[in-house]
Amino acid sequence: MPGKDLRELIAQWGLWAIKNHKKFHYAQIRPVSYALTDNMVMDCSTFVSWCYKAAGAGDPHGPAFHYNGRGYTGTLIANGKRISKVMARPGDIVIYGAGTGDHAALIVGAGFDPLTASMGQEGDPSFCRVSQDGRPARFYRYDTTQKWPSTQPPKP
Repeated sequence: MPGKDLRELIAQWGLWAIKNHKKFHYAQIRPVSYALTDNMVMDCSTFVSWCYKAAGAGDPHGPAFHYNGRGYTGTLIANGKRISKVMARPGDIVIYGAGTGDHAALIVGAGFDPLTASMGQEGDPSFCRVSQDGRPARFYRYDTTQKWPSTQPPKP
């Protein structure tokens, strides 16, 4: 399945971001830039979208946004296919909170309590287990068949 390999690459970019956390800075601004630089400013929904873009996948905010930097957690919810926790795999997205969601995170490790990478108000990208957050969690999968050229894959 073509989407499976791409989702794994998306998760690898999330892991790369954790390793290179000093390049990332939190701010909730719009529009945002998806450029790979030494000073990337983004919030949680932009962070997960950035991982998709770096992997060459379609914008999880949907084709109407096409990486224009204006998507937010609500557009991730509107464009994703809700899946069960047991179906969640690396490259899928977790939305925490009720309604339009409070926080978005990228799944980078599967299992009973998936490991996520996210960008939050606390600062640099960090890891968190789904159970550690405390808010209700919903899981989403996105169409990864619409692709754009990928940036160079991260080095392990």
